Amino acid sequence: MPNDGERHEFLSREFLSQGGVFRVKLFSFAASIRLCVYGMLASLPFSVVGVNFFGYLILLMALFSREWWQALPRLLRNPLSLTALIMLVIVGLGTVYSVGPHHEALNVLNRYHKLLFIPLLMPFFQEEKDRVRGLNVLCGALLINVLLSWTEYLRLTHISDPIYVAGMPSPGDAVFRQHITQGLLFCILVVIASALGWQAREKQRFLYWGMALLAAGNVAFVMVGRTGKAMLPVIALWLLGEWWFSRNRAVVRQEKDLSKTQSNSGPSTRFQGRWVLVLSVMIVLGSTLWSLTNPSTMLGTVFQEVRQSHQTGADTSQGERVEFWHKGVLLFLKHPALGSGTGSVLTLTQELAKNETTPVNRLATSNFHDEYLMWAVQFGVPGLVAIAAFFIFYLRGGRQPGLSGQVLRGIGILFAFGCLYNSFLVDFTEGYSIVLLGGLLISL
Repeated sequence: MPNDGERHEFLSREFLSQGGVFRVKLFSFAASIRLCVYGMLASLPFSVVGVNFFGYLILLMALFSREWWQALPRLLRNPLSLTALIMLVIVGLGTVYSVGPHHEALNVLNRYHKLLFIPLLMPFFQEEKDRVRGLNVLCGALLINVLLSWTEYLRLTHISDPIYVAGMPSPGDAVFRQHITQGLLFCILVVIASALGWQAREKQRFLYWGMALLAAGNVAFVMVGRTGKAMLPVIALWLLGEWWFSRNRAVVRQEKDLSKTQSNSGPSTRFQGRWVLVLSVMIVLGSTLWSLTNPSTMLGTVFQEVRQSHQTGADTSQGERVEFWHKGVLLFLKHPALGSGTGSVLTLTQELAKNETTPVNRLATSNFHDEYLMWAVQFGVPGLVAIAAFFIFYLRGGRQPGLSGQVLRGIGILFAFGCLYNSFLVDFTEGYSIVLLGGLLISL
């Protein structure tokens, strides 16, 4: 029998051993990385510093995480992860032959480094419960922004950042982000909250759909910017598509059940709702067309501004975009093979603009407001193929069953469409929205 001293020593060793196990379990790289990702998602609508702070922590911890290194072979086989890494290599190689200044090339490379977060995050979010937590964190942060925007619009509060409010014609149009960014973020909330509501139980369903309606109503009636308004019809069509395919799947299951019990189940009901779909699509497209052709609406002013710039050479918002797109197409056709290199856009557009006479034609830019043109001009056909492949593989993730697939379908369509008239991937908040949701939801 051990004496008291031996028994005390044995218990001390056992306690320390258990305590050591407890401490190891308490500090898990995977759990810590997930917490930092939640921090990034919560910071996204509010703080650039917060996003950068948590991002650097994730980068540091992922490199020391055994789980990430074990997943590396699968990451190199995953189409979206591999495409993101190839895009980074293309941007890096573009700095070697760029016709632009070296500091601008490094600046663009730094702005695209966020693509790393797709392969960095994927190994740590393969469980549905972790993904749902992340989506709820982002929804909560965006909901705060939506509510503040409404209270600003109703003049109940006056807390908007003066940097973003200056010159804005409507209170609430920009709270913590400029109106283009805020419009996109609110559209993201519409998509995610709609998908969560679709998959939730009855009581929670109304809460999520209430969030979606608040955000959509804000974009439609509070926001002055046209970016979010142009996305609302796309979201409406996506929701109709989700309803149609889910209804067909339910009808197929019902028909199979009936066929087991009845020799003749009667006429199929699979397409009974087709007229509802057609009518709804016609309403969405008709209202969008009316808004575009009505000069009194925000979308209706697009053609007015383009016409004004074309006829008089005046510098208008939409006239600028069309002029940038025109310059981008010319520059791509001039060097289609490999483009002109990373960070070359400003130098090239300055050369095109210097001999022009009208104000709108004399404009130069470092951002074409079209992500596809940004890649085509800087990296030629390989760049255009890379950005197209990125969105194709992003949308392929929508084949996943359940909530993750539904959110990826909605977000993928939203970004692929939005990048036609904005450079979302190169922009800070918009780009992080793309990569964080991709890293959060794509399965290995």
